[in-house]
Amino acid sequence: MKRMRFALIAALLVSLLSVPLWAADSSTENEVLKAVEEAVAILEKDGSAGLEKVSKIRFGDGNYVFVNDLDGKTLMHIKPHLIGQVLLGLKDDTGKRFFAEFIKVVKSNSQTQNGKTVFTGKGWVSYRWPKPGEKTFSPKISYVQGCLMGDANVYVGAGIYK
Repeated sequence: MKRMRFALIAALLVSLLSVPLWAADSSTENEVLKAVEEAVAILEKDGSAGLEKVSKIRFGDGNYVFVNDLDGKTLMHIKPHLIGQVLLGLKDDTGKRFFAEFIKVVKSNSQTQNGKTVFTGKGWVSYRWPKPGEKTFSPKISYVQGCLMGDANVYVGAGIYK
């Protein structure tokens, strides 16, 4: 009887302790879209002054948005050492230059505002990238959307592992 009770309690503890681990990877594509759309609205309204607000956007278990210009330069990222870096040449383990793909998606649609071309393309890009703390590559998707930040064409992106 004691062994059965112990086994039941052990099973219950294991299931309760594993819920937070499962929930940590439960960000949805809808959450990604909402975060990117929120960031785009801030940048379109506040210009570059909005980067500070955008840097605080989080969803899921610490997921974040990033902002790059169309030359591939990182303007805002959760990792400060990436700000100012040009990441166009960055490749996943299959050779896919996913930052170049982000720009291709953003440039897929444009409109003219006050005589200026604004790139407003948006969409998903799949690639492979290591999860935090891991060395092996895992499938990941990021959603990007172009917008005008002041006078500058930029894009906002966010991603989740699949």
